[in-house]
Amino acid sequence: MIVKLSSKHLNQLARIDLESSHQMSSHLNLDDYKEMLRHRFEEKHEVFFGFKEKNELKGYITIRLFFPGYKHCEIYWLSVKSKYHGKGIGTKLVKFVETHAKQRGFGKIFAYTNKAMKRTRKFYEKLGYKLINEFPGYYSYPENDTAVLYGKDLL
Repeated sequence: MIVKLSSKHLNQLARIDLESSHQMSSHLNLDDYKEMLRHRFEEKHEVFFGFKEKNELKGYITIRLFFPGYKHCEIYWLSVKSKYHGKGIGTKLVKFVETHAKQRGFGKIFAYTNKAMKRTRKFYEKLGYKLINEFPGYYSYPENDTAVLYGKDLL
């Protein structure tokens, strides 16, 4: 089941990020993730949705309802606990957000990821996202600092 999330889920979301095997998870601890999430909730630029099964939040996705261009939005964050990778949770979350965006009148959706994250890139490509551009030096860490932008038409 996909549910809308709020700041009351902060601890669970931080745990998902820590257990996601994201490239940042080797540099950050649980408190770092909580602080990042607290800040993101305070900004109020994202809508958070989670995949919940058997009373466990297994993954989450956020969407920003603005992105440069007319009727564009962005998948800002997608995180699934490593032990649930390959079980379709990420796909369900992305498809849910795409439907949510369509219902709100958006025509295109975008997502950034790291160029070095080949598995993530294949995931988006499998879901119909097309590579738009690369941005060397986008990230603030020295290794693997190139971002890639993917996009998909929703209409």
